[in-house]
Amino acid sequence: MRPAYTGAVPLSQDQLQAFAAVARAGSFTRAAKTLHLSQPALSRRITGLEEELETQLLVRGRTGASLTEAGRRLLDFVEAQRALEEELVGDLAPSPLAYRGAVRIAGLSSLVPPVVLPALAPFLRAHPAVQIEIHREVDRRVIEALRSGRVDFGISQSPSDAPGIVDVRLGVEEFVIIESRVHDARRDVFLDVGPSDNTTELFLASQPARRRSGARWTRSFMHDEPGILLGVELGLGRAVKPRHTIPRTARVRVDPSFVPVGKPVFLQYRRQRYYGRLHQAVGGLIETAVREHLRAHRGKS
Repeated sequence: MRPAYTGAVPLSQDQLQAFAAVARAGSFTRAAKTLHLSQPALSRRITGLEEELETQLLVRGRTGASLTEAGRRLLDFVEAQRALEEELVGDLAPSPLAYRGAVRIAGLSSLVPPVVLPALAPFLRAHPAVQIEIHREVDRRVIEALRSGRVDFGISQSPSDAPGIVDVRLGVEEFVIIESRVHDARRDVFLDVGPSDNTTELFLASQPARRRSGARWTRSFMHDEPGILLGVELGLGRAVKPRHTIPRTARVRVDPSFVPVGKPVFLQYRRQRYYGRLHQAVGGLIETAVREHLRAHRGKS
């Protein structure tokens, strides 16, 4: 039997890079394309790393690859190592490039594009070596993206309740029903993004019993949030929307006969022993911007 790993031999950076690529992609095929390797070559690197550590890091399945508990711990190490490297390079670089690296964010479309991006824009303009990626993930997929290392920050309406994920409550999104101010809307039709969007169902289920009794409604799908707002303006139906996403210039009004429903908003990221300066700076900007935005729009029509 080989002796257990003692730290005397450093881990191969090629193997760690291969492992992190598979963990983030959730697939050997996609990771191999990202690294410009053949799948056999990629598999050999992963197998070699598992043999070196004498533990299984990834579970191979029909739908892709998932992390074991040991794999999650190793991914934490890789992410911390990446943060340290980015900080070191930033410290050694000239002042305009003090920050460098990629920031990957996933979460609520009601907050990431309209609130988070404007808050980060001055920082990104000041540090051109920092790149930003917005991932279209919602609900539990945000947590899975965080756990696999595909994103650095998530913004969602549910606490993760997952080991290794930090939940920071930022405030509350207040949902209301809106209808057209110009046209007679089809009152029994509600506009949603798509079939998996359960916003309307949850909102109506939370209303007092007198509002729910005998209520019948159908849904139309508008693909995205701007499409929903336009559909309401055109009188194609009503919609459940966060109050803060309703522009003052929109030709819609809030239906006061429904009770507003609040949903908490969380900033989420992986728990690590060390966070680089880039992670800390961006996380602070996101937290401040979303907190202030939600507080400023609480209860406003």
